[in-house]
Amino acid sequence: MRQQNNGRRRQNRGSNRRNYNNGALNGNINKNTVIDSSGPDGRQRGSVAQLNEKYTSLASDASSSDDRILAESFLQFADHYYRLQKEIELNNENKESKLKTELNSESNNSTDIELEDHDKISKKPSRRKRGFQMREAELSSVEDKTRANEVNDTKKDKAVSDNILI
Repeated sequence: MRQQNNGRRRQNRGSNRRNYNNGALNGNINKNTVIDSSGPDGRQRGSVAQLNEKYTSLASDASSSDDRILAESFLQFADHYYRLQKEIELNNENKESKLKTELNSESNNSTDIELEDHDKISKKPSRRKRGFQMREAELSSVEDKTRANEVNDTKKDKAVSDNILI
């Protein structure tokens, strides 16, 4: 038999969910903001640091009971909240440095130069670009090593051929 809902909707269906994506982290969330998380085991509630700690402990409990899949799921949630925590910390640091530069610029009367320098420092390349830069650095170091080995090999070959001629 079908259940009747008497014209009422289910309560709390998404009403407590907030969208904390990169656009919403521009000052709307801090380290004490309470978040509802609906993870694999049900609903968890707490700050970002508390949720990270909860999911990490749940993952260790699951791995100790030989449930690797559930443990990995918990670790993914813990990683998500760890990243959120770090992003909140970066935002707080950027706000503090921005306030300091504004205070310094008022006293030094050189606002344009300092703000341009601060913008250049605070804007780091995207994650993808940093990955490419790291990979290029690794490849260039490998190429430098191979060139150095080739130079050493040619010197050894020349030394051997000089000894044969003498």
